[in-house]
Amino acid sequence: MSATRIMATIAVAASAAIVLAGCVPQQSTTIDGSELTIAVTQPYTSGNPVTAYGANETNANIAYATGTGFTYFNDKSELVRDESFGHYKKVSDDPLAVTYTVKDGVRWSDGTAVDAVDLLLEWAATSGALNDPDADPASTVDPETGAPLESEGSQVLFDATATGETGIALVTETPQISDDRMSLTLVFDKPFANWESAFFSADSAAKPAHVVGEMAFAEDDALSAKEQVFAAIMNDDERDLAAIARTWNTAFNFEGMPASESLVVSNGPYVVSEFVANQYVTLRANENYGGIRQPTFQEITVRFLSDPLAQAQALLVGAAQIVVPTMGTEVRDALETMDATVIDGTTDSFEHLDLQFAESKNGTFDDPLVREAFLKTVPRSELTTAALADVQPRATMRDSFLFAPNDRGYRGARSSNGSSDFVEIDIEGAKELLAEAGVSAPAVCVLYAAGDPMRATEFSLIKDSAARAGFVVSDCSAEDWRSVLGTPGAYDAALFSWEVSRPGAGVAPDVFGTDGYANLNYFTDSTVDRLVNESNDVTLDADAQADALTAADAELWKNRYGLPLFQHPATVAFDQDQVSQVSLSALEPGVWWNVWEWKP
Repeated sequence: MSATRIMATIAVAASAAIVLAGCVPQQSTTIDGSELTIAVTQPYTSGNPVTAYGANETNANIAYATGTGFTYFNDKSELVRDESFGHYKKVSDDPLAVTYTVKDGVRWSDGTAVDAVDLLLEWAATSGALNDPDADPASTVDPETGAPLESEGSQVLFDATATGETGIALVTETPQISDDRMSLTLVFDKPFANWESAFFSADSAAKPAHVVGEMAFAEDDALSAKEQVFAAIMNDDERDLAAIARTWNTAFNFEGMPASESLVVSNGPYVVSEFVANQYVTLRANENYGGIRQPTFQEITVRFLSDPLAQAQALLVGAAQIVVPTMGTEVRDALETMDATVIDGTTDSFEHLDLQFAESKNGTFDDPLVREAFLKTVPRSELTTAALADVQPRATMRDSFLFAPNDRGYRGARSSNGSSDFVEIDIEGAKELLAEAGVSAPAVCVLYAAGDPMRATEFSLIKDSAARAGFVVSDCSAEDWRSVLGTPGAYDAALFSWEVSRPGAGVAPDVFGTDGYANLNYFTDSTVDRLVNESNDVTLDADAQADALTAADAELWKNRYGLPLFQHPATVAFDQDQVSQVSLSALEPGVWWNVWEWKP
């Protein structure tokens, strides 16, 4: 797997869950005539945010507001099971097998029943199991414009490049489907501790099988169209699968409100009711939604304002009641002059510095003493302040590789992992270690994104501080830095961020394990291998998995793996006199996590 694909998202998931039951259709809580406007930065362009073309934050948030599934995460990073949609059960540990059952009566917004064929299509589209192994996802978009390309022929390629590594790619065998077509059983190729949110969650942006079938086969009857999708997948019919994949990849990309309303059919709290390109999209309460996430506002207008000061102005004059601007000093100053509530939080992305343990440009960090010496010179606190000064003045360092600040195990890991040894720089200690290693003027070339002002600031601070101990730090920045990651002989250290959209063990073995596909710095340690594999053991309870992860975190610090730096920030502002129940989640989808609970 390429570094570019790896960097799209490292998505992991939690194993303990809160259960919200729904035995009967929920009574509507929608207030007639209630309206809300939220201003966001990116425009709406696609109803399928997991394709290369559709991958943007606004597309993903609209998909979340209009979708539903077996689980979602709350603002405490806790997994919530939505049994008004259906239930799931682990039916085997070895091999790991999970059965998902859709609750009778769940419907798409056009009245068509949701069933296991919809689940089957979601597996086919996002697992990559049916894709032609020679197919190139880059071939689905124009390299210059990013626009999707129409393709013909029988090559099967579902472009789910933006799904991240949720674990569903581990299901390579066609799932079993029940006779009543309400249940689907997935069998994983290897254990995956965070299986509970691996499939068909509220943010999955799953597409209705009957709509995909209607578009792929020019079929007017919903049941017949769904049957053709079912047959194509179960029979591995390449010609029909190619047509389904083309439809799934391209039909849900919009330049305005689609002529066919079937393309905006949803199964969640809201449905897209109006869309004007580059201006706004309107969501209206879904009258056919009977789940627990009953919407309060009848209508939500999402207005696209790329200028953060324009968002602040919209809040000031009442043109928007919630804004999610890209922060800077001017924007913060403007917001603080208003009678508005401002919430600072974090995203699911964190900045870090990784050292190359082998195959580096200069071989500098082959010696653990030199690794430790270099890390002692990195001004983490100053770097965090400087990098985020204009964005979030009160930002703090992240002190764990495996736990985010909002995760349940963060405080425990932080207190015992050895991160306290690297809170402040220690130039004299670094010099002593270099002398012990018998090394003078060690060379370190740092890879980072060329043209990125924040990363340039980070690099400059590291270079100047390390020079005080005798390191000679040079610039290995590259515009295509993602493709350089993991390249032998290209650099000695790398500054970049991981997006970890779920708490828990997830793909820790793949990032930190010796043979992990996302092990980009050639790190190897038998103790870490054992612990990260243990944390991914599906037979262990959540506490035991967390204990193994905590121990692994300490071992990474002990090995001088690198340094976690800070969690990337997020800010939302809202008019508390016009809307309540607004909060930020550190996980995607941020402020949208409880869109149905927003109240006038």
